Amino acid sequence: MHKRIATVTFFVLLGLRGSDVAVAQTLSKLPRLSPTNAADSRSGPLDGVAPRAVPSESSSQTSTASDDMKVSVYPILLWVPAFTATTTVPPFPDTPNGPDLPGGTGSTSASFDGAALAGFSIEKANWRIDADGIWAALVTQRERPLLHVDLDVLYGHVSGGVKVYKGLFVTGGVRRLALQYDIQLGDRPQHFIRKPGIWDPLVGLAWHSALGSRVALSVIGEGGGFGAGADVDLGGAVRVDLKIARHVGLALGYSVLYLKLSDTVLQRTFEVKQTLHGPVVGLGLYF
Repeated sequence: MHKRIATVTFFVLLGLRGSDVAVAQTLSKLPRLSPTNAADSRSGPLDGVAPRAVPSESSSQTSTASDDMKVSVYPILLWVPAFTATTTVPPFPDTPNGPDLPGGTGSTSASFDGAALAGFSIEKANWRIDADGIWAALVTQRERPLLHVDLDVLYGHVSGGVKVYKGLFVTGGVRRLALQYDIQLGDRPQHFIRKPGIWDPLVGLAWHSALGSRVALSVIGEGGGFGAGADVDLGGAVRVDLKIARHVGLALGYSVLYLKLSDTVLQRTFEVKQTLHGPVVGLGLYF
């Protein structure tokens, strides 16, 4: 009896030892976890994973939003400028092939006129392009002695800018002006007429920023000419865009343009200094 019990016990122990060897062999084939992986494996799904994912998504969304293209179109803008001019008219004949009669210098008082504008702007990341055009028929005069200045203005302007700090842009561009002056001096029957066309290089600064979800502010200042076109060409504007719907709004502001130029034809030099400044109102479309 005792021999049978001993025999059974021997084989049971032998079987357990064999199973231990098999288990050990199986465990040795499994990949071992490093302390870091083991710690991660013990952590829940919100530990370690979510904090790393959230910042990357936030920065990606911020970068995408800042790089979005913004387009503003101003199909209708009305400018009501006060127009003044100081002119120096060279001697010119009152009859064809007649003798030259003295010219003269004089300044006019301010008169309000109207001008039509249109323009657009494109902004993406740190770059911006602004373009606009103006057509105006302006008249100003002085009663005694008579000086009557009739001016037709047609110009186009484009500038590019790069952002250097927050909403501050450094700009460079060009303004093309086609001008026609019709000037009457005193009681002379013949008017003095000149049609200068000039290209003015420009440099300047601009500030463009949002004051809320529906309000944006733009402040622009440029200067140029440098004798390449006009002797002096100065322009500035302040504009507030008020969105009344997602893509439609009002553009309200104030614009200033000062020109000093000289035009020489047949050794007769005509000089003029003129200033236009006044309020601007119109329609804005935003995309």
